[in-house]
Amino acid sequence: MKCIPVLRKIVPGCLIAGAFAFSGCGRETPEPAWSAGKQPVAASVADDSAGKYAAFPQTFADVAEAALPSVVSIYTEHERVVTDAYEYFFGDPSGREESGLGSGVIMDDAGHILTNYHVIKGASRIRVQFHDGREFGATVIGTDPPTDLAVIRVTPEGREEARDAARDVAAYPAIPAGDSDKLRVGEWVIAVGSPYGLSHTVTTGIISAKGRHNTGINNYENFLQTDAAINPGNSGGALLNLRGELVGINTAIFSRSGGYQGIGFAIPANMARKVYEDLIRDGEVTRGWLGVSIQPLDPVLAEALGVTARRGALVSGVIEGSPAGKAGLQRGDVITRIDETVIPDPNVLLNHIALLKPGAWVEIEVNRRGKVLDFKARIARRVEAGPVAGQPRGDGEDPLAALRGLGLEALTSATRRDYRIVPDVAGVLVSVVEPGSRGEEAGLREGDVIVEVNRVQVRTPADVQAAVRAAGGKGAKPGLLLLVNRRGDTFFTML
Repeated sequence: MKCIPVLRKIVPGCLIAGAFAFSGCGRETPEPAWSAGKQPVAASVADDSAGKYAAFPQTFADVAEAALPSVVSIYTEHERVVTDAYEYFFGDPSGREESGLGSGVIMDDAGHILTNYHVIKGASRIRVQFHDGREFGATVIGTDPPTDLAVIRVTPEGREEARDAARDVAAYPAIPAGDSDKLRVGEWVIAVGSPYGLSHTVTTGIISAKGRHNTGINNYENFLQTDAAINPGNSGGALLNLRGELVGINTAIFSRSGGYQGIGFAIPANMARKVYEDLIRDGEVTRGWLGVSIQPLDPVLAEALGVTARRGALVSGVIEGSPAGKAGLQRGDVITRIDETVIPDPNVLLNHIALLKPGAWVEIEVNRRGKVLDFKARIARRVEAGPVAGQPRGDGEDPLAALRGLGLEALTSATRRDYRIVPDVAGVLVSVVEPGSRGEEAGLREGDVIVEVNRVQVRTPADVQAAVRAAGGKGAKPGLLLLVNRRGDTFFTML
């Protein structure tokens, strides 16, 4: 019999339109090998393992069956911007266009749904599609752009939707909560979402890594990395463990093609749950604040600062009157522990402090010039503003050569106005950074202010030159330790 192709169009609202071809042939199906006495591999493994793997193939199906009703597809519309007279008179009379697609997770029986902020950002209308295909309107309850999370709630449009929604929302269970901190690298996970408009798609993979950060996606990053297939439309969907518990919110992919390439990122459920609870209760997220600028510690900086710690968060600035300032922390300290939590890098410190409640007391362990000291600080409430980190680099040549390619000027009222430098910042202006220079390698930019050179305060270009000459003396350590102020934030870098 001749094969007949069958075409199926992707569901409306999909970001990418297209068609799939399915074909069926009228050939007789050959007898499976195992019916002639050859046992399939899966069955032999199950029998030989005394039941150890017998239930494993069904685990994925059981988790998917239980989780699918708790995951929704989200469709958004945005107001059309009229750009010319033709479109004004002959364009879409509604003034809207279907322009967004994502996923969400039902968090309670009141119809609250957790999703990504970028899924509903700027939407003029939001529609939610449940597992059985029914659709209802939804409104935004709260958003948190720094973590790319948002909470929406089913809000029926009209009497008929209100009647149906009251029944259906209650029928769909909230997804069980899991502990993302207990996940192990290599653990199996299941992703549920609506890639390319294919609603309620299930894919599987493992946890490839934990604690991924410095991706540039969010302000607060502690991503779970997975190789479960995630594509456009999966954003806001569920990442589950094999107990069917929510362990992450699928958010982004690393891809050179725009599609799946084996690297996906999910926001850990523990972080997402805190944001969800704050948005439901207060409509905004409350975060803790310590009042320090921080940056990574590398061996060159550690040696220059005289600290023995090799891991931690280097304090490059302390805000006057902040919890850190009141506790006695100083620039150059390396924070290695907060209470019982080890701080291996700035990202862990940033996320840990952000999760603390304002008013909480914490014990802070720091390494200061080789000595371990303990401080107590009372956490304050954070007003969102991110520290600026440098790009520390160093080398072993004559430090006098490090200034080549740098233009240095004294701060004047004119240069302060041109570069928007506030009056209380003292130092030397970087007016030129030539491509390929040591200054560029160290992360310096035009408009930066050099505050210190090798822990010596500088006010004029001559001060910088004197500090450089002093650093070039016999027995001097290679490289220059600079303290730089950039738009109010300070950081260390090596030149």
